[in-house]
Parts: sequence; structure tokens; C-alpha cells
Amino acid sequence: MIMILGSSHDDILYFESIMTSKRHEEVFGYDLTLGSIFNQEVLLVDKVYTNPLSATIASALIAKYYVILVFVVGKAIAFSSDWKLGDIAISKQIYFGDVDQSADVDARFGQIPGLPPFFQTQADVLGYLSSSFEKRLDGGVYPATFVTSNVVFTLKKQLVEVMVGDSIFGQKERVVLDSNSGGVALSCYLSHVPFVSVKVISRFLDKPYTIEEYAETLRRYVALGRGIVATIGDIGRSDLLGGN
Repeated sequence: MIMILGSSHDDILYFESIMTSKRHEEVFGYDLTLGSIFNQEVLLVDKVYTNPLSATIASALIAKYYVILVFVVGKAIAFSSDWKLGDIAISKQIYFGDVDQSADVDARFGQIPGLPPFFQTQADVLGYLSSSFEKRLDGGVYPATFVTSNVVFTLKKQLVEVMVGDSIFGQKERVVLDSNSGGVALSCYLSHVPFVSVKVISRFLDKPYTIEEYAETLRRYVALGRGIVATIGDIGRSDLLGGN
């Protein structure tokens, strides 16, 4: 089973529209949509806000449905200045942006004690996705560093404690912010399941969020969805997930 997880229903609407043999089940009060895409069993879940909730939901669904790959989809906020509205960010690494245990243990800011300072997307998954988007879109798709927290940051000054100059955790190029990828990354790391977050740049720090930007984000969801669906087809014809 492949899981696609989003915050709002808009995030998963494209996948729901092309899914076949659909059925619904409920876990923890969440309505799940299950079906097939390119003969691969797929599970959709939305309304998953914040990292604690995404970690809990992802862990439960991975165990219940034998999930072998997780996509996190939706919107992200640009941290670095090298993004344009509607660009698509594919996670290469994910940091927690609101964890600080350094007063009690020898852990960097953002690192959960006993765990790595960041979680890496499996190289094969990143490669399949990047290739899929390159074939179908004329630019605007980039591997990215995700900094994830339970705060929806809208101002750069809110990040002052984790910034050094114009960088965050030493990263200053192709950096985005979101609020649920970290919980999924943590759950997948502990469960030994590949994951990747794929998100549309919908807004920028220190700038108001407009209805035009939201409309552009929704338009780009189609491109995002097509790239992921093609990837699902590609990995279904390979042995990428055969060992999981």
C-alpha cells in the first residue's frame, strides 16, 4: 500500500479523482479513501495538521495497512529567496524546527535526542520523482530542505532562534517550511518505510497571502499530482519497493 497524506482535502483531491475501485474506511475518526492508481493500492488521508498528529496517524496506518511508501503533499512556505510562486519542492532532507533539548542533553537544536539531526528521503525515491517531473514539466521543480514545525511561520523574525545570518541549520538555498512533514518522516524512519514530501510553494515570509496565490497553488496541484501518479506507475514497474 502507498499512502498519500495531506493537510486539507484540496491536497489529495487530484488523486481521489483518478483513483479506481474506491472504498472508505475509518481510523481514529479519520475518513480514509482506499483504491488503485496504476494497479497500485493507494491510501489517501487528509486533515492531518501538525507533526504530532502526522506522526500518530502515519504510524497507525503504516502498521494497519502495511504501507511501503508515504507521500506528503500540499503547500509549503518559502524560506529562501530562490523560490517562485508555484514551484514544487521535493524533500531531500527534513529538519524539525521547533525542538530544543540542548539544555538537558548533547543534541543540536532541531534534533530529537537519540535520533539523527535530519531525516533523508531515500535516494531512489527522490530520483524517480525528479525524473518524473523533468519529463512532464518545464522547470519549477527542485530538491529542497524542509524545516518543519508546529508553527505556521509567516515572519522571518519568528525563526530568529534557529537562524544564523540568512541560513537555517546551515541551509540557505532551496529551503521551505511546513507543519506536518516532520511527523511523517519520524514515523517512517522508525518504521523503516521510505517517504518523500512534495509541496507547492504557496506563500513567502513577510508577505501577505493573497487569493491569487491560493488559486495558483490549486492550479499547480494538478502538475504535482501528475508527477506523483507517474512515479507510482514507474515504481510499480521496478523493484524499488521490493525489499520493504
